[in-house]
Amino acid sequence: MLETLGFNSTEAAVYELLVSRGRLALEDLLAPGPAAQRRQAVAALEAKGLVRRLAGAAQEYVVAPPEEAVEVLIAEQMRALQSVRVQAAEVAARVWRVAQRADPTELVEVVTGEDASQHLFRQVVRTARQELAVFDRPPYAMKIEEAEAREITSKQAERMKTDGLVLRTVFDRSLLDDPSQVRRILAGAAAGEQSRIASVPLKLVIVDREWGLLPLVHTDGVTPGAAVIVRSSVLLDSLLALFESIWEHAAEVKPHVDDPSSLGDTEAGLRRLAQLLATGMTDVAIAHHLAISERTVRRRIKELMSVLHVDSRFQAGVRAAEKGWL
Repeated sequence: MLETLGFNSTEAAVYELLVSRGRLALEDLLAPGPAAQRRQAVAALEAKGLVRRLAGAAQEYVVAPPEEAVEVLIAEQMRALQSVRVQAAEVAARVWRVAQRADPTELVEVVTGEDASQHLFRQVVRTARQELAVFDRPPYAMKIEEAEAREITSKQAERMKTDGLVLRTVFDRSLLDDPSQVRRILAGAAAGEQSRIASVPLKLVIVDREWGLLPLVHTDGVTPGAAVIVRSSVLLDSLLALFESIWEHAAEVKPHVDDPSSLGDTEAGLRRLAQLLATGMTDVAIAHHLAISERTVRRRIKELMSVLHVDSRFQAGVRAAEKGWL
């Protein structure tokens, strides 16, 4: 425990000895090893409030109540980490200012190697301060299991809540044919991600409107394990404009926790069905998502069209939008 809080092995050993014995004289604490090092360890533990010396002539020590002392140490660690974060932001700003003055040929950088590209992607997600604007489409260089995808979604939700990070993602329509991807998209929307569906022309991550990351994909759909970094330039401005244009016309994914009964014949159920259809989800995708049959989905769609007094799904979408359901 103490090593995690920055104490060395000697200090941790002295503390563990005192915990196991309850009360010891200084000479007993110094006996198991080099006296000078262990004397320094006792002094460090006492200074941090983890042990205390008993009153009296004999130099005897006991363990102080650990709850209070550890909380104080954790608070100190948090303050130190916050200081490091501030310093890192200042260094990043300096690096950015230097990059702005860089030679134009340095505004675009190619990162090669699958490991390097994956590390860069994870670093991008962790270091964004204000906004991530993302085009998400297959193929994927990294195979992410569904459990790991849920963990990533949870971490993103925590950052959106605590740090005010804005995450805007346009998912490619082809993902709606994969039930696991549908679950990932809806889970992200429920966690606070601003999600939309459209035909996405490329894979893209734009960080804080300052630089972009484009994983390279061959025309045959194979990912070669490389990525392009685009720093502030006319090229990045063009990528931003492309993102905003597609974002504006993309179908919004409404956050919702679905269950098989959520598509009942109530207005809320019909509204939810209209929202799922508006994202571009097929009957098969909706059926997989709700664990119901395609036949049930088709029957509910007919009910929706009847309630809206329309003859086609397109008209149903228009009418649902007019009613404020989308």
